[in-house]
Amino acid sequence: MANKDAHRRFGSIRRLPSGRFQIRYPGPDGRLRSGTETYPGKQAADRALSLIEAQLITGEWTDPQRGKITLRVYAEKWIEQRPNLRARTVELYTWLLAKHIGPYLGGVPIGKITPELVREWRATLLGQGVSVSATAKAYRLLRAVLMTAAEDRIIPRNPCRIRGAGDEKPPERPVLSIAHVFDLADRIKDRRFRALVLLATFASLRWGEA
Repeated sequence: MANKDAHRRFGSIRRLPSGRFQIRYPGPDGRLRSGTETYPGKQAADRALSLIEAQLITGEWTDPQRGKITLRVYAEKWIEQRPNLRARTVELYTWLLAKHIGPYLGGVPIGKITPELVREWRATLLGQGVSVSATAKAYRLLRAVLMTAAEDRIIPRNPCRIRGAGDEKPPERPVLSIAHVFDLADRIKDRRFRALVLLATFASLRWGEA
């Protein structure tokens, strides 16, 4: 905003040779930044500066230049910058990024990834026959990467907001009915093993316990 002397207390506005107006403002690190777009009038530029000032005050400001980095580049650096990951985990993350995330979202700037795009990506994976388990793993990796991007103020918030999308739900193990258990036991000629089957079933014993 401008004070009574028409001097701005935050940022500056200049008129370009084209006649449009450009804004400049200091980021949280004190470095001056130019606006990513220009404005047809000074009032529009002034409103843009006021919005950025409010975002800086509330902590919702994100660096528009850093938001231009593609997801693939950022995710690859994300994996590299985690030295405590086990080798198998690194291998899994690299594979998920190359196989399930990169082909659809890899070339998208992080600042352009929206909840709608994430939902579309997940639906595409499932529609192509990717298992629920693999899709959940890919979603968890994407969510973790974008959570760091939000913490780094590259994006305002994490666009991964699908409830339960990161949960793996393996199929339930089949359970024999009582009739099937007795039928199995009757097929065993050695009475000791027949007793073992019945004992393990009705005493709910695991294999090591039996």
